[in-house]
Amino acid sequence: MSDDTATKDGFTFNLEDAGPARKRLTVAISADAVQARIDASMGTLQGQSSLPGFRKGKAPKHLLERRFGKALREETQQELMQEGCRLGFEAHSLNPLGDLEPADPDADIRLEAGKPLEFAVEFEVIPDFDMPDFSTLEVIRPHLEVEDAQIDEELSRQCMRAGDSKELDGDFTSADRMLGKVDLYLEDGEEPIFSHEQILAVVPEKGESGQLLGLIIDDLAKQLQAASVGDTVTFKTTGPEGHEREDIRGKSLKLEYTIHIAERITPCTPEALMERFSLASEDVLREQIRLALEQQRDAQQASAMRDQAIKAAADAIDMELPERLSERQVASDLERIRMELMQRGMEADEIEVKLAEVRDRSADQTRDNLKRWFLLERVAADEDIQVSEQEINGRIATMAMQQQVRPDVLRADLVKADRIMALARSIRETKAADHMVSLTSVTDMPVEEWNKRVEKEKAAAAS
Repeated sequence: MSDDTATKDGFTFNLEDAGPARKRLTVAISADAVQARIDASMGTLQGQSSLPGFRKGKAPKHLLERRFGKALREETQQELMQEGCRLGFEAHSLNPLGDLEPADPDADIRLEAGKPLEFAVEFEVIPDFDMPDFSTLEVIRPHLEVEDAQIDEELSRQCMRAGDSKELDGDFTSADRMLGKVDLYLEDGEEPIFSHEQILAVVPEKGESGQLLGLIIDDLAKQLQAASVGDTVTFKTTGPEGHEREDIRGKSLKLEYTIHIAERITPCTPEALMERFSLASEDVLREQIRLALEQQRDAQQASAMRDQAIKAAADAIDMELPERLSERQVASDLERIRMELMQRGMEADEIEVKLAEVRDRSADQTRDNLKRWFLLERVAADEDIQVSEQEINGRIATMAMQQQVRPDVLRADLVKADRIMALARSIRETKAADHMVSLTSVTDMPVEEWNKRVEKEKAAAAS
């Protein structure tokens, strides 16, 4: 028996590598354990069932077997497989990431009385790596200030958010919004591989790229401005290598967008905002905006320090990553970014543009992000970092205030979109990153010097 094999109560577990950050667990259940579980299930069924002509609990086993045998064996098989995986993870101290996948999808696994049962699953795990000495890492704390220009920009954004909408038939211009049906085709395929009846499109500024269905479209503005409500507009693009759907990565794509309705929002005046929030003057309104921006500044400062700590630690780690990122890994990466942008108070359409840009990044950039996520997962596990319901509610309340909606409405939206767990993971990762920052050496830097440093890093990354 190798070090990778364990046994417990008739179960034998063999663990082996199935690739970088991936394991295969083979579970063998003895014939005696299988028979004992079938007998126990049959005994429970016999005690609870009644057949015509027999009192409850008195029906013969052979009649129950004839009527319920197949369903009983299928249910028992599922129970044994679930228990086998759970015991196998415990025996090998494993914490799988994501869903389990059958090692052989075509395998015919069938429970039979008096015969052993064997199956194998594969799953992703945090790769093995040596943690760096965080005390040797340096992090800069930028002194960020809220400028009048930022207040002006936020005031304009608030006026746009509270503005009046007017339905349009055509003659679209930048910032006009529309809802329509999208059909996504793979290369020259005749049938769409994805369709949705209600997809938002926002006309970008002239000369800028836009996003549709989370994909960057270079000529989005030009084509939408020439269209009218009821038209079907065709776009062509290439599936980014960092997309969460593996079947469209690097493929030529065609999108057909049928415009159902369109609207233009006319921003309200600062005076209307003052009346809406019962404020005495524009100075009071601007001061409230300043306080909100200062809170965002503090959050941005903390975020900048986290990013530095994560990058420095990840650069110091030698980690073997999966050869090809799975759909789940990329999708999880995008959900983490979505949660971060939502917590910054970004508008929904702005978030979709940012996510489209993320999808369009290189495969190497996506793999770097995955490496940083594995690092945070390891820190959170080592430090036993947990997230309470109170912390989730507190974060939702902050996000709701930024979006000017009630917390219960935002929570309902997050639940409907199945994003509560993503928010909890985001909070957990933030706490893990904060722990890392607390162990590093922190140096203060004036904002001018910090901005020059950021621009220099962006230029280096683009070259």
